[in-house]
Amino acid sequence: MPRDLKDLYPQPKRILLDRKAPAKKRRRPVISLASGLTLVGVIILTAAFNHDQDSPGAQYEADSLELALAVNSLADLVYRPLLAPPCGPEAGCEGRRSSDKVKRGDTFETVLVRNGIDRGLMPTIMDAARGIYNLNRVVIGRKFEFKFADSLLAGVEYEIDEDRSLLVTLEDSASWNAEIVQTEYQVLERGLSGTISSSLYETVMDLCGLPELALKLSEVYAWQIDFHSEIRKGDTFKVIYEEKIHPGGAKKVGRIVAGVFNNRGQNFYAIGFTNANGRKDYFDLEGKSLRRAFLRSPFKYMPRISSRYSRRRFHPILKIYRPHLGIDYAAPTGTPVLALGDGRVDYCGRNGGFGKYIKVKHNGMYTTSYGHLSGYARGLKVGTRVRQGQVIGYVGSTGLATGPHLDFRFYKNSNPVDPLKVDIPAGDPVDSSLFSYFSVHREQMARRLEAIGGNPLIAPGVITLETGEPQVPDPASAASE
Repeated sequence: MPRDLKDLYPQPKRILLDRKAPAKKRRRPVISLASGLTLVGVIILTAAFNHDQDSPGAQYEADSLELALAVNSLADLVYRPLLAPPCGPEAGCEGRRSSDKVKRGDTFETVLVRNGIDRGLMPTIMDAARGIYNLNRVVIGRKFEFKFADSLLAGVEYEIDEDRSLLVTLEDSASWNAEIVQTEYQVLERGLSGTISSSLYETVMDLCGLPELALKLSEVYAWQIDFHSEIRKGDTFKVIYEEKIHPGGAKKVGRIVAGVFNNRGQNFYAIGFTNANGRKDYFDLEGKSLRRAFLRSPFKYMPRISSRYSRRRFHPILKIYRPHLGIDYAAPTGTPVLALGDGRVDYCGRNGGFGKYIKVKHNGMYTTSYGHLSGYARGLKVGTRVRQGQVIGYVGSTGLATGPHLDFRFYKNSNPVDPLKVDIPAGDPVDSSLFSYFSVHREQMARRLEAIGGNPLIAPGVITLETGEPQVPDPASAASE
């Protein structure tokens, strides 16, 4: 090797091996191979240029030059992919899309770096999304998708939950735009028929394995049938429901379209229909609402009643007899508490022995209260409007309480009444301006229900329904005519 070239490369250090020391794991010699190839190319190239071009060996030198260039090209192919970013003009990723899932310990920055994206883009993207979602909060298992255009990052999509995604897109060379987009599900209508063997839950699970369907069906009939005490072996049901298929392939139960439940020989119909106020509700064949103005209890599932309404009850802490003008529901700390009906928050804060306490005024006649809470729903304060079934707080043991439970009270004309005995008013019936449309829809649903499994039920199971029947006009537009 010529001395001037030799001086360009440092000589390898001599390493004394300790035979007692553990052997280090060998690294893959990809970079070393590339460096070696480059060195060979430089040597040949230099030797070629050091020869006299007019000498008889000119042909040899030209061949040497070609060989040197070829070796350098080979070295370039070996190490350039290791040093260049994954997405660039040489990577041919124009129009490319890539996806990744959040792993334990990940941040938005680590996800970007792992996908070969310049971390310098992170502040700009986060600032664009800050008003609608904080990208500092990424959840394990949620999906990121990156879109590239002209070798540059052009869009970031983050799956917030099953129904929503954050979409941040590049509008021009410097500005980004962020928005929340709803997940587009494929929706199919399914039909199910069955005969109760022990409980609604077990029957539905045996037929289709969808616990969510059993829950939603019990919610629709919450005021017509007590599924804890009134259901009987041999009762039958038919239901039309939506199956929602996520773009990723996961399936879940959508809304109940219509159903009929035969309990103790009596048919209870539930026809889904959008009323004049724009609210989707369930009605019987006469157009009366299945919903009541209030829920049966302020819980999604009926918990154990640990203490009932009484004019004289021995207080476990005060050790005296005093009235207990409400119901105590025993439930674990943190169990969501639901607003019994639509209304406005009249009180939200600590209230003596009730601890953390909420009072909701529903109208000029009815008020409900919720005591011993561990906390309140986010954003809840005096004056907040709440809807029936909305989470307003969480079970706790604040105030004078021996354990976690909810003290629930119901007031009529400002006087406490027994929540289990009060006559609850029904919800609004089908608006008279829409009843003709409801009649058409009702007959349509009744025919489709009858077609499921025949009549009587002889083929229980899930089927896909035909949807080619004429559709009912949009109730909202009809009401405005």
